[in-house]
Amino acid sequence: MVLKTAYLVVGLGVIMETAIAAGNGGHGSVTDLIAPLVNVALLVGFLVWKLKGPLSAHFTTKAEEITNTLERASLKSKEAEVMLQAQQKKMANVESEAKEILRHAETEVKNYEKTYAREIEEKSFKLKTDATSKIEAERKTMIAALNSSLLDEVIARAKTTIKGNKDYQNKASAKILGEMVK
Repeated sequence: MVLKTAYLVVGLGVIMETAIAAGNGGHGSVTDLIAPLVNVALLVGFLVWKLKGPLSAHFTTKAEEITNTLERASLKSKEAEVMLQAQQKKMANVESEAKEILRHAETEVKNYEKTYAREIEEKSFKLKTDATSKIEAERKTMIAALNSSLLDEVIARAKTTIKGNKDYQNKASAKILGEMVK
């Protein structure tokens, strides 16, 4: 619509210039300017009448677009400000959070050390108990084997001594018979 109006204005301008150039080229009077003044007034009036609506609508649309853009920019600015404040709060809390994490880690390390030391102590005690029990069992087994071996040796020597001495054989036979009779 605006483009059509612009073509109309250019066309009217060309027509007016042609009309002026077609004049007699002499000196005129002030009354000669009345007709062109009326033409210009009519042209300006026509242009104002024709362009008033489209130009008004165009400028109103542009004003609304600019208002909307400014409102969106204002909202975005507020959002950015809120986000900036949130980030600043986070940045302010970073040191305290880092200290809290470090303190938590130290506490966990101390708890782990205590637990580990207790477990080592318990395992050490259990190993000592197991070793003591094993040694005691082996000692008893060895003593029993030694006693058995010693008894076998005593019996073997007693047999040898009794077999080698006739007097002992008679006494042993009498004692065995005496006990059987009872």
